[in-house]
Amino acid sequence: MPKITFTKKKIDSIKFTDGGQALYWDTETPGFGLVVGTKTKTFRLQIDVKDPSKKGGYRTIKKTLGRYGAEITLEQAKNMVKGYVDQEGNAVLGERIKIKLGDTSSNAGADVTLQELMKSYFRETKRRDGKERRESSAKQYQDLIERHYAGWMPLSLKEVNSLAPDVVMDKFQQVSVAGAMAARNSAVMLSAVLNYGLAKYPATLKSNPMAVLTSRHVNVMEKIKARHECLIFDAEKKRNDFSVFFKALQKLTEIRRDLLLFTLYTGMRHNESATLQWENIDLEHRELLIKDTKNRENLHIPLNRQAMTILERRKAQMPEGCKWVFPAIISSNKSGHASMRSDHLKRTTGLDLTIHALRRTFITIGRKLKRYEDTDLLTNHIDGSVTGQHYDETDIEDLRETTQMIGNEIERRMLDVVGAKVIQLNTAQAA
Repeated sequence: MPKITFTKKKIDSIKFTDGGQALYWDTETPGFGLVVGTKTKTFRLQIDVKDPSKKGGYRTIKKTLGRYGAEITLEQAKNMVKGYVDQEGNAVLGERIKIKLGDTSSNAGADVTLQELMKSYFRETKRRDGKERRESSAKQYQDLIERHYAGWMPLSLKEVNSLAPDVVMDKFQQVSVAGAMAARNSAVMLSAVLNYGLAKYPATLKSNPMAVLTSRHVNVMEKIKARHECLIFDAEKKRNDFSVFFKALQKLTEIRRDLLLFTLYTGMRHNESATLQWENIDLEHRELLIKDTKNRENLHIPLNRQAMTILERRKAQMPEGCKWVFPAIISSNKSGHASMRSDHLKRTTGLDLTIHALRRTFITIGRKLKRYEDTDLLTNHIDGSVTGQHYDETDIEDLRETTQMIGNEIERRMLDVVGAKVIQLNTAQAA
């Protein structure tokens, strides 16, 4: 951020940017800045004030003074910062003094960017049930919003407040190209952030521009639909997705193949299996424990023979000092662990399949085996009934028979070829 002595000649000589914004500071007046964009030059005042609630003891207040040339001159901007005497001889306090005195309510949030508001939302708010959000969940939501609304992130709340309905709808349609549910989820989360902004900065953010998407007159938001995709085995129709799925996995690296199979054999949520660490595994007692899962409950389950075989193979090949059960295949992967993507899985298998469909397959088989309650416990679906909360004393040992039954059924279907003899797949048997 360059510093210059603000004069009309120097400001006029500053060129507009090709993209984004550039910030210049006046050498004579601390906190007096000029924000240069692609078409405008805007004066800004920025001051740090004491705030014990902040980590560093201070918070930064930004105030837009006006657009150079179109709204105010350099001299007028300086007067606004320092104060002046009006035509009637009355002293007008400068914006710097007003801020120091705490007189910022009329402009509170005007220069807060949408990205700053989003970060505040996930840092300061809790879930609907009053529990803290998991750090990974908060990051996932922020990444979703930033990915689809990247161009909006630098906008100030004053500018967000001016977003026209047609602009919002056009943007939503652009995002919908990536998928109806991706567009819906990102819009819903962004709307929640803006509703928070309405409460925090009511003087600046007067309405939520995203509300137009749920208006009964517009009705462009995709409704949540129950998903049903899973691996299907139908002997009568000679359809066996399990066999197709397993054969397609042979195209993948062993780590990613094991990760997908492990997810299928345990019914775990894909992010829980992808981020699984050795400290979560008790190989001696053949069980797994993950604390603080998505529903904020611990996942403590027994492991069937198929899952144990995968873990033993991964343990034997574990890089020294690696904490991940399924380490990253590419060294540039910053997370350190392997990952899975539904679009990649669809291309690899040729099946209409998401990663979550593997969990749904595990549950479906458990229910077809009439092991309803056990399957719910194995997949961390909490029984909220009076009986489930106060009288069910089922423990991990009671679930071993069910998880092995489900594992055996999955293995049998992967080894079977509908309408033909059973073929032997060494990797499937080992898994």
